[in-house]
Amino acid sequence: GNKDLYQSIENILANQVNAESIQYTTAQVANTITVVVQKDKIYIESTADIDTTAQKQKLQKDLDHLKGFLQSVNKKLSNEKFVQNAKPEVIAIEKKKKADAEEKIKLIEESLSTL
Repeated sequence: GNKDLYQSIENILANQVNAESIQYTTAQVANTITVVVQKDKIYIESTADIDTTAQKQKLQKDLDHLKGFLQSVNKKLSNEKFVQNAKPEVIAIEKKKKADAEEKIKLIEESLSTL
């Protein structure tokens, strides 16, 4: 992840979410609010009751959007005319979009499974 980046803005992050402390982990943390940022997950522990229904709905909406996006990228990459006529850089960009979307989908699905 971007641990160095997060550490450089740790005070700002803590103030934004009124956090007492910030810890870094690679393990999933249950009973938290989960936010996916790029390819990183941020877990926010709260003493307030967490509305998991709203969180699930938002994650599901994000997941549905990403799956639709991935489907459109896959269509492009499976279109022989597109692949034959596109510049190698364009193909590389589409493949990166595909890999990024697949990674984000995986992260969101993991988050949904812990709610």
